Parts: sequence; structure tokens; C-alpha cells
Amino acid sequence: MIGLRRLWNAFRNVAIFFSFIFNFIFLIVILLLLTVIFQITSGVAEPLLGGLYSSFVGLNKARIITTIDVNDTINVRDTIQVVDSINVKDTIPVVLNIPLQQNTVVTLTQPVPITANASFALPGGGGTIRGNVAITLPQGLQLPVALNLNVPVDSSLPIDLKVPVNLNVPVDLRVPVALKVPVDIPLEETQLNDVAKSLQDVIAPLTRVVTNLPKNWNEMWIVIGKILAGQPPDLLQDNEFMRNPWPGYRTGPGANLPTFTPTPLPPDATVIVVPPAEGTAPNAMPTLTPTVTPVPPTPTLTIVDPADYRSPTPTAP
Repeated sequence: MIGLRRLWNAFRNVAIFFSFIFNFIFLIVILLLLTVIFQITSGVAEPLLGGLYSSFVGLNKARIITTIDVNDTINVRDTIQVVDSINVKDTIPVVLNIPLQQNTVVTLTQPVPITANASFALPGGGGTIRGNVAITLPQGLQLPVALNLNVPVDSSLPIDLKVPVNLNVPVDLRVPVALKVPVDIPLEETQLNDVAKSLQDVIAPLTRVVTNLPKNWNEMWIVIGKILAGQPPDLLQDNEFMRNPWPGYRTGPGANLPTFTPTPLPPDATVIVVPPAEGTAPNAMPTLTPTVTPVPPTPTLTIVDPADYRSPTPTAP
């Protein structure tokens, strides 16, 4: 019985030793795998998924801003109805001769004396007598007059008329067109909005998970501390990248280069003052290099002697 117990104790010691070796190797492998996972997350998964999500957001926010040159000739064939009144205000010079041939009656408005030379023939061969004759035509006398004249006219005729116009004007033209048409089309107002939104919704959850994963040992210790405290992190929570995934456009009108905002140091950061190197001026200012020194919890491994767990030797009654 004692030999069997010794054999069991020896087997237990060997099993504990091999278990320790296996756990140690397994821990080393896990640490190496975590290091590789950090590199894959930071160098492959996050740039790939984040770049895809950022590109889909940028595609949805993009605008087509350009200027289209239009050079063409338009055939215009139509009939235009013109209904209007034209105000004509002008002066027309009138220069002409008016022939006047007409019989008229002249009424004297006052007595008209007439004196003329006359010759009188005496009857019976008495000879001829020459003399002057004076006649006064009384007022109101009507005399028939035959007119045959050319009346010269040289005058300016003022015109002030409203001329009504009602015309059908045929138009047959070739109108050259040379225009620069500005175009500004937001893609979110087109059918591409549905495509971009669908792609964002598909890749957004996975992008949230990848961007919320720890990327180094500092963040890993923080996550482990939260898990041990009963507050596991929400990998689907919002973060800075998801709030502003698209940095900006580099080409086209209104392009702006992405800006870099430095991350503020945590309040428990340790600032190390590096003294100047030898050979520098004594008055040179020291270089302040802020360094964040993480303090991870130190795991302890306690090896207990298997002999301490030996069962008491039974005694015979």
C-alpha cells in the first residue's frame, strides 16, 4: 500500500511538472499570438475595413463639381405673332410743288380801284381816242377766277401717331451657342446614395468591432482590468473614427487635406527630462520627451511543494 502511494505521489509530481511546462509554453504561445493579432489588427484589418468604410462615407458625401463647355448651333424656325401699338413722334420735311388748276369765286372784301389805259373807237369813222379808265369794284362783288398754278411747298410736318401693329413674323435662324455650364451634383441626392448607405450598413458593425479592439499591450491591460472589474468593453460602441471616418478630399474644388490632431497625454504620464549631450552649450535648453510608462499588473506564479499536499498516513485502529 505504501509503495502504491509512493508511485502515485511520483506520478502526481511528474504530472504537475509537465502541466507547468505545458501551461508555460501555452502562455508563451498565447502571448506571441496576441502580439501577432495586434499587428494584424493594426496593420491589416483596421486599415482594410476602416478604409472601406471611410471610402463608402466619402463616396456618399462626394459632389460632382465641374464646368461643361456647350458649343452648338440651334435651328430656330417659328412664327412670332406681334400685336402692339407703336408711338410715332417725328417731324417729316415736306418739299414739293402742288399743281393747282381750279375755278373759284373771289368775293371782294373792300372796294378795289382799277386804273387802266384804254382806247375808244368813235362810231361813224370818227377816229380813235386814247385815254385812262378808272373803275372801282365795289365791296362784296363776286368774281369768277380760273386758277392754273404750281404752288411750291417747303415745310416740316410734325407727326404724333399711335400705329397699331398686328403681324405674323416668320423666323428662320441658326443661333450659335457657346456656354460654360457649371455643374454641382451631390451624389447623396442621386441613386448612388442607396448603394453607399447599404455598403456602410453592411460593413459598419465589423468596422466598429475592429476599431474598438485593443491594438497594443497597454490597451490590452486596460481591457483585462475592465473584464476583471465586471465591466466588459462594448466593442460596438461609437468611437472617434466612426464619428468622423472621412478625412476629406484631396482633389477637385473644395478639396482639403486631412489634419492631424495630436492625442493629449493621460494625466498619469511620466515626463522624462533628457539632459543635453556632451559638447553642447551649457545654456542649451533640455529636451522634454513625454513618455507614457504603462504599469501592467505583474502576474505571480507560486510553486507549491507537492509534499505539502500529502495525505496523512492512515493508522490501524
